Amino acid sequence: MTRKLPALLFLLALCAPDLSSQPGPAARETELGGSAPAQAAAGPALKARGPAAKKKKPHKSAKLKDEVVGQEPKTRAELVKPLEIAETAPKENILARTLGAITINTAKGPIIPFPVVDSNKDMGVSFGIMPIMAIRGGPNDKTIKAVLAPSATYNEYLRTTLTYRQYIFPDEQRFFLLRASYSQKVEREFIIYYYTPQAWGSEIRVGAEAKNWVTGKPSFYGLGIDSSRKDRANYALNMTGEEFTVDLPLVNHHFFFNFNHALYLKRISDGPQESGQVSGLFPALFNQASKENTFLTHRFALVYDDTDHPFLPKLGTYIAASVNYSDKSLASDFNYRTYVVQLKHYYNYKEEGKYVTAIHYLYQFTKGDALPFYALPQLGESTGLRMAGDGRFVDRGKFVFTVEERITLSRSPFMKFISESEIAPFLDIGTVFPKPSEFSARNLKYSPGISARIVIRPQVVGTLDFAFGSEGTNAIIKVGYPF
Repeated sequence: MTRKLPALLFLLALCAPDLSSQPGPAARETELGGSAPAQAAAGPALKARGPAAKKKKPHKSAKLKDEVVGQEPKTRAELVKPLEIAETAPKENILARTLGAITINTAKGPIIPFPVVDSNKDMGVSFGIMPIMAIRGGPNDKTIKAVLAPSATYNEYLRTTLTYRQYIFPDEQRFFLLRASYSQKVEREFIIYYYTPQAWGSEIRVGAEAKNWVTGKPSFYGLGIDSSRKDRANYALNMTGEEFTVDLPLVNHHFFFNFNHALYLKRISDGPQESGQVSGLFPALFNQASKENTFLTHRFALVYDDTDHPFLPKLGTYIAASVNYSDKSLASDFNYRTYVVQLKHYYNYKEEGKYVTAIHYLYQFTKGDALPFYALPQLGESTGLRMAGDGRFVDRGKFVFTVEERITLSRSPFMKFISESEIAPFLDIGTVFPKPSEFSARNLKYSPGISARIVIRPQVVGTLDFAFGSEGTNAIIKVGYPF
């Protein structure tokens, strides 16, 4: 997820995850996959047009999309609720006073100019501003018809980046996302996304996306668990294509089937950093990866999820299994399968919510043709090992186990939200391997650490992670739980 400064975090629910700040493409397509439909229908905070819609329980496959299927834009309710809340009388605390001081009210809706910061071990710090504006239907119509969220940020390597985001809501259920981004060095992005939770008048959820994306943030250190930090090399990934996802509920609101089709043309080029390029440090791998390849994949997934919240769970179990299928006979340039099995469990001590033990297990393996390194499973900062940079370890297989003890220190009302402060000591364990028979406990990497978090329910958490281990230390600013 895009990493943002924890201050005034709840506004960030307005923004779909920026692909430019995602980890390497293997994480996005195998562990995290491509984009998927958003959650269920708009919540009660919205003014309904016409007869009130029946309130729906949030779609439980949201975490499947986040972890096995992919990051996703937010629902209309999540996008507009913070802007509607901003007009209510704030509580007398420092966050509310700050929010009130920076909000600009207009005839079309409030404009909230938020500062943004993101932190990455390999690319350093980015900072800038993101004004958010809600556009209503008219003077007497309080329904939000669109949300605009442009931003301007600066990074040492990318220089200035300008981004335009627009969310359009034809009705209470459907929405369109338009996003375009341009950096002085390397990065380019253009995305169109559409989502409906009730396709053809049924409970089937459908999302479709087309994009052209160039990101200069990925790093590569070599293949295998024995790769060296000294060999870190920067590169730019170029992707153009489309995908769509169909999400089908099966049994008693806990079992789901998910299907994803994706077609992308991909290649790499030199990144924005002047030294340490893949083309110079790994010329043979660069020659293979710099050639444009066609990736036509179809993914099938089953999930069981009885957790109590799609984004901020405190109780329950989540189990998912998927296979991603690519075949030359279907116009792909490679024959391969990627298998993923994942388990997450949340134990709430005495169900009081103060102490939550969170456990995450993930096993992933890609079988088939030799693939460009960017299409292989990755282990790093945002993919299971917080002490390391993104893309630190790359191979055909990957294992991750993480345990956290999430301790709530305080709870207080913030506007119409519940604000919590939390600390979480954690231990990340992970490794990569060329084939299952070569998995070895001796190759496991251990990354203990501690997180400080601000949780603004119902849907946003801001995290400052400190991790250490054999890869050194790392400090990460981001939005969202690691799992």
